[in-house]
Amino acid sequence: MVVMDKDPVELGYKNYGKSRSAKKDVLTFVGFLLLMQGGGALLGILSGALRPDDDWFDNLVKPWWNPPDWLFGPVWTVLYFMIAVSAFTVYRKIGFSQALPWMVFFVQISLNFAWPLIFFVGHQLLASFIEIILMLVSIVFNIAVFSPVDRRAGLLLLPYLAWVTFASYLNFTLWRLNPDAATERWCVLSDYFYLCSD
Repeated sequence: MVVMDKDPVELGYKNYGKSRSAKKDVLTFVGFLLLMQGGGALLGILSGALRPDDDWFDNLVKPWWNPPDWLFGPVWTVLYFMIAVSAFTVYRKIGFSQALPWMVFFVQISLNFAWPLIFFVGHQLLASFIEIILMLVSIVFNIAVFSPVDRRAGLLLLPYLAWVTFASYLNFTLWRLNPDAATERWCVLSDYFYLCSD
């Protein structure tokens, strides 16, 4: 189903048409970019710091179609950039005056950032699969609430939806191929604490 653009005035967006400073727009875009790119990079660093010398993922049985490790970084870099542009596109139309689009956006981003910790740090294949399904649903809702504001914003999230759909199936396949890995006791190590599951 194609969602057509609607006039933001008809949707009741209060600040549509109000003048904004170019400086504020630039700062807002940089903020979205830092949230996505910086947040993704920080999670990658944090996941490694919490699990030093961890070869758990390397030892998992993987399907033949599992992408090479080097591909994930560039893909997520591009996707995070597109997500930031999508959010900024909506911001330029409605600002932060409407709660629903931003609530859905930040929920799906929170789920996105939580998944690596559940999967790579917690080693929870089933829990991470359940979480990524929730993320997938939230992305669909995100597209649904962004598209009426600006169709381009919804379209920019379609590659993200496609990749997470693929990642969901990969997560499911890894869980099925590695039933023991999904139930193993896990520990988080760092310079400051040592935490293990029951």
